[in-house]
Amino acid sequence: MGENAKKVVRLRDICWQEFRELVPARYDGLIIPVGTIEAHGAIPLGTDIIIPEYLAARLAPRFGLVVAPAVNYGVTRTMLPYPGSHTVTSATFQQYMAEIFEGFGTMGFRRLVVVNGHGGHLDELKAAAYHAYRTTRLFTVVLHWWLMAPELSREHFGDEGYHGAAEETAGVLAAAPELVDPQRLASLKAASYTPGVFVLPFPRPVSVRTPGGAMPDGDVARARAYMDRVEEKCADVIAAAFAGWREELNR
Repeated sequence: MGENAKKVVRLRDICWQEFRELVPARYDGLIIPVGTIEAHGAIPLGTDIIIPEYLAARLAPRFGLVVAPAVNYGVTRTMLPYPGSHTVTSATFQQYMAEIFEGFGTMGFRRLVVVNGHGGHLDELKAAAYHAYRTTRLFTVVLHWWLMAPELSREHFGDEGYHGAAEETAGVLAAAPELVDPQRLASLKAASYTPGVFVLPFPRPVSVRTPGGAMPDGDVARARAYMDRVEEKCADVIAAAFAGWREELNR
């Protein structure tokens, strides 16, 4: 089904008979949100899930993709000592994701888009995509949304933030503003990354790439404007991948 599809079709909501009728005859692509549970400044522990779910629901109708249930648990590293954070091991996560992706290919999907919200398992998702291609010839696009458009951070926030900072706070504000407490935002402090230094746990649950980086605020209108641009950036990448696969590989 093409880019003009409007309805959000969720894998969890259809019965097996509908699935047989729809996949792959009408829907040969799937989109899955992936994240983890960990501390993020003054925004929810589930930030890395909330934002990918928001983006997946908006992107799916544009490309005729079925929305898969999210993977909620991932590899938390430097934020693990903060209360509420959860992790699984890298090996467990990689094997689990590899089998999930392979299962999608076996089910009849030919294309997969992964919207990832967490930086702790980038390599594991890449390895899972390789595995699924080798076993089922599943074609995969993995989007690490916060890494894709640093120029949008500078345009909307004046600088780049990073973990729990302006970008992720904007994502939650756009998706679920009722989950953000403005008073907690106002009291936040950030730590910046220093090249050549590893600190465990990271000194603060907000991190910026450089001192003075973009801190979060409660401006919902700016958050939505930023996330609209992020969505367009993701859509451009998906469209380019799909066009290339179609023209060069007949997929």
